[in-house]
Amino acid sequence: MSNLAAPESRRNTVSSVLLSVATLTEQRDREVLARSLVNTLHELIDCKHITLYRIPHADCDMEAIILAQTSNGTQHKKSSQVTSIIISMRKDFQAAIETGTSYIWKMEDRTYCSIYPLLDNQCTVGFLEIISNQTHSKTDTILISSFLKVYSNYLTILNESETDTLTGLLNRRTFENNLEKIIAEYSESQDTPDTLASPTLLRQNDYREHPHWLAVMDIDHFKRINDDFGHLYGDEVLLLLSRNMKRIFRQSDKLFRFGGEEFIVVLDRTSEDNAKKALERFREAIESYHFPQVGRITISIGFIRLDKADVPSSIIGRADQSLYYAKENGRNQVCFYEDLINEGKLAVEHYSDDIELF
Repeated sequence: MSNLAAPESRRNTVSSVLLSVATLTEQRDREVLARSLVNTLHELIDCKHITLYRIPHADCDMEAIILAQTSNGTQHKKSSQVTSIIISMRKDFQAAIETGTSYIWKMEDRTYCSIYPLLDNQCTVGFLEIISNQTHSKTDTILISSFLKVYSNYLTILNESETDTLTGLLNRRTFENNLEKIIAEYSESQDTPDTLASPTLLRQNDYREHPHWLAVMDIDHFKRINDDFGHLYGDEVLLLLSRNMKRIFRQSDKLFRFGGEEFIVVLDRTSEDNAKKALERFREAIESYHFPQVGRITISIGFIRLDKADVPSSIIGRADQSLYYAKENGRNQVCFYEDLINEGKLAVEHYSDDIELF
């Protein structure tokens, strides 16, 4: 590896750096925040390509998922199809994890790859990969490390504001924003004609043909648990159930505590059959799980297919209909809204799009 450092970037003025920090911390959406970080660094330092990765599991192994990337000034919005790198196949990733510091190695044609670990409480939770023609100057290295620290600290603030204190799941405040993003994604895909779509998008057609699914879950007879065992054990049931949700559902699925004993899962794109199997698998897992002191509990689940024409009030209304049917007809079951409609067990109801949910 060459010891030759890149010349000081003329773009690293105090005013430009402060403005970039201000712009970065204006973001409230994690995906936009990630794209803002790589775009900001690309403007401030000399480089060819930047990629930001996140490690989804706390044990820091298996894979690193791409959050955002920019190349030669062109920013790439993360595609719906999650792209990941197997960490064990990258010696530079492993070195960054082991040392907790940056790792730089020379590629072909005088190109350098720099890996900076993203740290949270001394644990590596992600990587920043920068491809450049020269190694970074001391000033640029400090700048990159500082922006990663700002990014990490700001993520902590977002996590505290967007997650439920007891369960660690996303809270109700974040639900509508996540839902609107998914609905907008359908509109964007419809607005992109096949003749204009990139080869990458065309290869994702099979994946994008599958819809998202929203499931509302409710713990059966939860009031009885609080009355018989006390709220402390009731809270433990909520905590253990949420841990099972994180364990059983996919990393790409969105998990929310909607309020009290009610939870929501937004399943990432998959087939109807797979959605039913996933929800049934979770229901069976909870039914067979032994909760300390309380013993066995069950849950009822109602779920719907998400559609680009939906509004949040309509989505929640239809999901609740299927949940109520499950609760009123035996509990401990998974009910699909469209099946109930087709079988004549539910009547179609229309919901106003101006209902305020929050």
